[in-house]
Amino acid sequence: MDPQEETRKAPAVETIPCRLCEGGVMRRAAIKPYNVNVGIALVVVGVLCLFAGVLSLIGLIMLLTGGYLIIAKKDVWLCDRCSAMVERL
Repeated sequence: MDPQEETRKAPAVETIPCRLCEGGVMRRAAIKPYNVNVGIALVVVGVLCLFAGVLSLIGLIMLLTGGYLIIAKKDVWLCDRCSAMVERL
């Protein structure tokens, strides 16, 4: 077997049938797994702590955590009929 054949990926599946509603089609989607408003609040409080000079280490940690909460995305399968979600692996 050729080594290049082993490294090739299978073609991506765009839709799968929904097992819950038996009539819908699940499509690939990306959702935000965390609350974006909490992430924004952490960024604001983190910046205020950094400018105050007091608790600058805690401010930096809050800033980084808030940034992650804002930009994080999770890949899921989403049914167009019953809105069921299944995590994509």
